Amino acid sequence: MVITVFSPKGGVGKTTIALALAKVLSETNKVSVLECDFSPGDFVSLLDLDKEKNIVNACLGDYKACLQRPQGEKFDVIVGGFPDMQESLKYGDVEKLIDSLSSEYDYVLIDLQPQISEVTVPALLKADRVLFVLEDDISAVSRTVGMLEYLKLHGFLDVNKACAVINKVKGKKKYITAVDLGIPVIYDIPYIRKLSEYRDK
Repeated sequence: MVITVFSPKGGVGKTTIALALAKVLSETNKVSVLECDFSPGDFVSLLDLDKEKNIVNACLGDYKACLQRPQGEKFDVIVGGFPDMQESLKYGDVEKLIDSLSSEYDYVLIDLQPQISEVTVPALLKADRVLFVLEDDISAVSRTVGMLEYLKLHGFLDVNKACAVINKVKGKKKYITAVDLGIPVIYDIPYIRKLSEYRDK
C-alpha cells in the first residue's frame, strides 16, 4: 500500500506525521519511507543519514543500495535530493521506483514536497491514499483548497483517495470543515507544546 503524505504549506508537521506513521506501522509490517522532496528535504539531518543514498541515485541506479535504516528503527528510508537534482529525473523514473518499493514492502510512505512537478506527480497518482496535512489557519486551508482544485483540474489526484488530518488543533476548529475542503477529515491531532520529534508518544 502506498500512502502519500502531502501539504501545499510548509511547517504543518507533514514530515513528523509521515515518520510517526512509519514508526507505528513498522512494528507489525515491512515499511519504507521515500522522501520525494527536492527543497531539500529533512531526512538527512533528522535521521542522521547519508545524503548520497538519495532518490536520484535510487531512480538511476540500484534502489536497494540507497535504502537506509535509521538507528533504532524498523523502517527503511530513501532520502530526498536538492533543487538542481530534479532535472536528472523524469516521471517514469520516480514511477518505477515507487513500483519497485511497493513490490518489496507492505507499506510505502511518501513524504511529498509542497511544490508539484513532473517528478513528484507519480507520488500522487500511484498512491492508494493521499493524506493532506494542514493546520486550522486561513493560509493552510486556502492553500489546500486551491491545491486540491489544481490537482483535480489537471488529473493529478483521484479525490476519492484523498483525506485530511488537521494538526496542532488547540480547541474548536475555526476555518476547517469537510465541506470547505471537499475531502473527509479523518483525524484531529491536538497541539502538544513539548512535542520534540516523531518518536514522542
